[in-house]
Amino acid sequence: MKDLKRLLLLGKRHWYLVVFSLFASALVAWATMYNAEILRKLLDEVLVVPSGKNEAEHLSSQLASLNWIIVLAVLVTFAKGAGTFLQTYSMSYVCQNMIFRLKVEFFSKLQRLPLAYFATKRTGDLISRLNGDMLVIEQMLQTLIRIMVDPFVIFALVGYMFYTDWRLAFCIFIIVPILGVLVRFLSKKLRRAGKLLQDKVGDISALIQETVSGIKIIKAFRMERAKDIHFEKECKDNFRFSMKSVKYNALNSPVVELADAFGIAIMIYFGSRAVIDGRLTPGELIGFLTSLGLLFHPLKKLTNGNAVIQQSTGAVGRVFEVLDQEPETDSGSLSVSAKVQAHIEIQDLGFQFRSDKWVLDGINLSVQEGQVIALVGPSGGGKSSLVNLLPRFYTYQRGRILLDGEEITRFKLDEYRDLFGIVPQEVLLFRGTIEENVRLAKPDASFEKIQEACLAANAHDFIMSLEHGYQTHIAEMGVGLSGGQRQRIAIARAVLKNPKILILDEATSALDSESEKVVQDALENVMKDRTTFVIAHRISTVTSAHRIVVVNEGRIEAMGSHLELLKQSAIYPRLCKATASEVSN
Repeated sequence: MKDLKRLLLLGKRHWYLVVFSLFASALVAWATMYNAEILRKLLDEVLVVPSGKNEAEHLSSQLASLNWIIVLAVLVTFAKGAGTFLQTYSMSYVCQNMIFRLKVEFFSKLQRLPLAYFATKRTGDLISRLNGDMLVIEQMLQTLIRIMVDPFVIFALVGYMFYTDWRLAFCIFIIVPILGVLVRFLSKKLRRAGKLLQDKVGDISALIQETVSGIKIIKAFRMERAKDIHFEKECKDNFRFSMKSVKYNALNSPVVELADAFGIAIMIYFGSRAVIDGRLTPGELIGFLTSLGLLFHPLKKLTNGNAVIQQSTGAVGRVFEVLDQEPETDSGSLSVSAKVQAHIEIQDLGFQFRSDKWVLDGINLSVQEGQVIALVGPSGGGKSSLVNLLPRFYTYQRGRILLDGEEITRFKLDEYRDLFGIVPQEVLLFRGTIEENVRLAKPDASFEKIQEACLAANAHDFIMSLEHGYQTHIAEMGVGLSGGQRQRIAIARAVLKNPKILILDEATSALDSESEKVVQDALENVMKDRTTFVIAHRISTVTSAHRIVVVNEGRIEAMGSHLELLKQSAIYPRLCKATASEVSN
């Protein structure tokens, strides 16, 4: 319930609309209650002639009362309709604004979480929280709008019943506690079932996302049947949790209806006795029973609405679980100098994802401005982890990384990251035009600057060969472009940013020889006069680097030139031999 209170507090900026809606709800409650009074008036003042009065003499007053009651009934109905409209519209505005703000806050928070968080979460589950869970929350808020008026109606009707006959009205308190115990029991069950159901929806979304992303691998290894079995198991669990929710939800209406029937039976008996004894008029009894009948409708709506709310608390909790994560911290206060030299010093660096294993241990490396440093070594040795620490994607636990003599954590994060340009192995192109994708690096860049960047990246010619040139729309993930073309767009993006420090993370490892030559030429253009870190799979692409660093099992095994490492390193010759074998194959 704590998360539900937090959710509702998002509407406090529109408190005046909430107050207005409360007044509209009070109007609806009064109109609903007054329907019972209209029936009392109709029976006592029109349909039943008081004893001792002549029917002919009473006829004129009956007709006058009838006319007034008809007008009153129309006015009360209009007031109820107007109040319902005003309450629904004003609260819908508040709730839709809450959902809007929650989605924007969630998306913004996702982008500001540290990379370490995403390393432990599945993409499909996060998407499910933003889409599926938000939809559940929206439906819950719509339910709250519908039942918001019901407490007012219940209060008005109970008040009218006490006004009519307080002794008879006390019989309600025999029914309400029993109903409350049953509803509380069902609420607990629904809350648990709803949480399990939303978690399972997240699992299914994650499985679908993984399957679509890895469809080539699935087809290549003929994994379709295994994935079918996995998906069927997840769906069976989802079906089981859904039926639990349905079962407890379906019990709500019968419980309320049973209480309704029991209450009416008691009231008819004692109410009829009161009329016989002369304590109540027939009209007062009908008004009382009408109030009782009207009372169970909002009670039923409240219990059904409570079921929806309890089922939705799991979705609310899942959304706030992300919002409560600590964002990427920026403890830096130093501004990056415009004359930064990009001299990197790594001293006794230690880094771990988990507390039981060091991914990097005792790394020492000094890189002068403009030097090209190649990182090679077996897979899983720590090369990518090392370059990911440079832009502060992760936080190291031991040692220091210095930029021009200052520890990198002392710089303002945004300014510090502006120093870096990254060309990854798996290029991510966003839906939009080629120009828009290149412009991401520098939103205010002119078109001429974008063309210059594409020329430097050897991308201009292939772009101009496309029907719409720079305005060519790119499909999701760059589908429709070759690997080399996508890579050159990524390089153009890095050139446009004009970074002081460049990171090339196996930028050519997934390309064929012809594409690799074109991309490698583009990279040579980009690396000029820039401090560059190159993670290389093919040794032949980095033999001209100022230094080649062999990283193995989180440590630097050796460093030097190509010829020096052939003599000094035990691992490097094997890497060269493996690369030569791949090329010959």
